Amino acid sequence: MTDHRKPLSPPPEVETDEFSVEMIRGWIAERGLCCNLNLGHWHRHSKVDERQAWGVLLADLCRQIATELQDVTQDDPSESLRVLVEALLSELGRDGSPQTDEDTEPRDPQAGGDSPAGSDAPQSQ
Repeated sequence: MTDHRKPLSPPPEVETDEFSVEMIRGWIAERGLCCNLNLGHWHRHSKVDERQAWGVLLADLCRQIATELQDVTQDDPSESLRVLVEALLSELGRDGSPQTDEDTEPRDPQAGGDSPAGSDAPQSQ
C-alpha cells in the first residue's frame, strides 16, 4: 500500500511576512477531521471578536479552495464555491446527534445523495 500522507509546505509568503501566524493544521484520520487550531489568537492580540475572525478565515479558505480546485478539476471557481457553501451549510445544519451506521459515509452529491462518497472525504463527527 502506498503512503498517501503528503506533507504540505508553508506558502512562500510565510517566509517573507514577519507577522505570519499558523492558525490551523488539519488531517483526516480515523474517519474524521483531526486538527489543531490556534484558538484565542485574535482574542489575545486584538479587539476583534474571535468568532467573527474565524468566520472570515473560513470564508477565505472556501474561496481559496474553490480557486485552486480549478487547476485540479477544471470546474469554474464560482460553481465550486457554491457547492462548497451548500455542503458547509448542510453539515452545519445537522443537529449533532449521534450518527447511525448509515450516516458515517458522506453522500456523493453527483449521485443524488444516495451513494457514499470516496473514503478520503472527511467525516462529520
